[in-house]
Amino acid sequence: MITIVDYGMGNIRSVFNAFSYLGCTPNVSSSIKDIASADALILPGVGSFRVAMEHLTQNDMADAIKDAVQVHQKQILGICLGFQLLSESSTEDGTTDGLNIMGGHITKFDVIKFSGFKVPHV
Repeated sequence: MITIVDYGMGNIRSVFNAFSYLGCTPNVSSSIKDIASADALILPGVGSFRVAMEHLTQNDMADAIKDAVQVHQKQILGICLGFQLLSESSTEDGTTDGLNIMGGHITKFDVIKFSGFKVPHV
């Protein structure tokens, strides 16, 4: 069973529809029991790193995700902000600790260095 982690900040429907199109019906849940029992996790995300980590921490999902991946060796797919959350930290909206599942730090674009470019550049 693949569980899409619903922490209130992801484009859940698009991710669900993509997997359904491929013939897989993922579970969408914010339950730490569902996170723990999943074979694999998908962590989507749109928005602020800081706010996302607050949602994950307040609902005990951060610890459940770290336990599932680091202790139980479950696979995880981070999409967009969800991928960034797997890092050690971010400076996007003040310095915020991430899930620290993989190394690296997410740094905010230097708007002066990238003047003339649309930031964020998508």
